[in-house]
Amino acid sequence: MLSQLFSGIAVLSFTVLLLILLLRRLKQPYFIAYIIAGLLLGPQVFNVIYEPEVISELGQIGIVLLMFSIGNEIDLHYLSHNFYKPLLIALVQIVLSFICMYIVGSYLEWKMSTIILTAFIISLSSSAIVFQYLAKTGEIKSQLGIITCGVLLMQDILVVPMILTLNFMSGNNISSVELIKVCVGGALIILFLKAAISKKLFSIPMRREIIADHELQVFIGFSICFGMAWISEWFGLSPAFGAFIAGVLIGHDKATHWLGKSLIPFRVFFMAFFFLAVGVQLDIKFFIENIGTIIWVSVAVLFINSLINAILFKLTKNSWRDSLYGGALLSQIGEFSFVLMTLASSLQLVGIYTYQITLAVTTLTMFLNTFWLMIIQELIYKLPDYKEKSF
Repeated sequence: MLSQLFSGIAVLSFTVLLLILLLRRLKQPYFIAYIIAGLLLGPQVFNVIYEPEVISELGQIGIVLLMFSIGNEIDLHYLSHNFYKPLLIALVQIVLSFICMYIVGSYLEWKMSTIILTAFIISLSSSAIVFQYLAKTGEIKSQLGIITCGVLLMQDILVVPMILTLNFMSGNNISSVELIKVCVGGALIILFLKAAISKKLFSIPMRREIIADHELQVFIGFSICFGMAWISEWFGLSPAFGAFIAGVLIGHDKATHWLGKSLIPFRVFFMAFFFLAVGVQLDIKFFIENIGTIIWVSVAVLFINSLINAILFKLTKNSWRDSLYGGALLSQIGEFSFVLMTLASSLQLVGIYTYQITLAVTTLTMFLNTFWLMIIQELIYKLPDYKEKSF
């Protein structure tokens, strides 16, 4: 059993490493390597990974650690003064997505539950991809970067009512206790954020001792990150959002920034498992048989999301250059869409065809997003006064 574990990790590591080296030459993001590795090592090809549920659960740890890192880096004080912009963009985006899906669904004779589900799915962008991209380009603390991060955070918060809506559509009754817990949890988070903005949060004791002890740093970071994630999940909220709040706790004081940095290797490792799980779940035969539909829908989603977000960014008084760029950044379908589709499948709101189409389209939009960004950047380079951009 131990030999199988070691051989599996070795094969997985070498496969990911070779794919990363290849994609590095092509200047492509690493998450594509993870998805391809999951596809190759899954039960449909080499069957090295034969328990996708375990891989998926490990991937959720990566999402939690990613949100913790973002909370550690985000300029919450600036975001608080521009809170209405991300919230307005996220809310209107859902409404416009619903209108688009209603038009399409009416033509294709979809059920209302399918229309609502697909509207939810295309309105959620990938925090993992966008945050990493902005961090890599150094734009995460720019004006546009902060607004974009704010939109992603608002989307993560709105996942909670989306989940409640799916449960309601399936006929599952949500108890009053669960609703009260969600409301209380939301209120506590708002109070916490207000305390963070006013800098009234407590300071971590024993700073000097902790700075000199790397192992202590790691486990303090884990305790705060996963403790807040567990509390958030208990209240019926997203554990990733709880981890973000934990990151805020660490990041509000410059003396504790090393805590977030101590967990970066763990974040990279577990984030890889999230995208591996995506690749493992892809049905290769289904993908090939429906490649035309999948490509057409993926390109349409990228275009529609870019257009909707660009217009919304412009309406919130951003320049056209920033708006087009921000729209392209948020054009792909995100990781929480996988969560919604998996839940919808378990609630029997969708069949296997819709599940696989959504999985394939989500994956392809993530893959094509890099090329889409290159196209949009080429466009905005041609706009006047580009060198004076604000991001």
